[in-house]
Amino acid sequence: MGAHDTEVCRRFGAHLRQLRESKRMTQRAVGRAIGVNHNHVSNLERGERRPTPALLMALDALLTGDERLERLWESLNEANQPAWLSAIRDVQRDALSILQFQAQAIPGLLQTERYARSLIAAISFWESPAWVDDRVEERMERARWFAVAERPFLVTVLPESVIENPIGSPEIMREQLDHLVGLADAGRISLQVVTGHEHPGLLGPFMIIAPSVGPEVVYAESAVEGRVIDDSPEVARFKLRFGRLQAVALSPEQTLTLIKEKAEGFDG
Repeated sequence: MGAHDTEVCRRFGAHLRQLRESKRMTQRAVGRAIGVNHNHVSNLERGERRPTPALLMALDALLTGDERLERLWESLNEANQPAWLSAIRDVQRDALSILQFQAQAIPGLLQTERYARSLIAAISFWESPAWVDDRVEERMERARWFAVAERPFLVTVLPESVIENPIGSPEIMREQLDHLVGLADAGRISLQVVTGHEHPGLLGPFMIIAPSVGPEVVYAESAVEGRVIDDSPEVARFKLRFGRLQAVALSPEQTLTLIKEKAEGFDG
């Protein structure tokens, strides 16, 4: 298997093991129930074997009562949902805090549904409406979780262009900016805007993630893939970049005032 397939199988196997253990079943018991050797189940859980469609159906019938494992397998294998992206989302959910710079758009966790739909449709214009619907729902599921979760606390720095260049209609942009203000007022995020044109964020989007256990890591984003960086000196350099971004940005209080002014400008 290639690196992508290996990661997909590993993640599927870890979820399968959690489901089995939640049912207090042994690998041997699962194997007997679905008609395979227990070594087959062990290989699936270690990510060393790909499940067949028939096996997915049998596992769902035994462990979930719905099509959860089939949907998980499909999601992990989608070309536009690579395994590294799923992995970083898991890290985000477990994080204590995230320091994030996003260069082109409002970060996904902070997007409204209509903003997300306009953005996804624009950058994937060749895809079907059904595909866009699925991606929007996935994003909104994470955004809804973030809005009510106790952690991570998100510190975000954005260039001014992100809040002044409309995505979708003026009404959609007004709704999005109001949502940012609401998240800040609720204490879920700290938001700062950079008004200058020369700053360390020209490197591109990145996140510095502080997990609940272990050292900080950096997730550096590109159009086609993401890269997780755990080398301590490199992480330190990204922290220095983020500190500089905060230093040259407006304060959180000034930023909220600016966002409210920009929102009023979209009343049109």
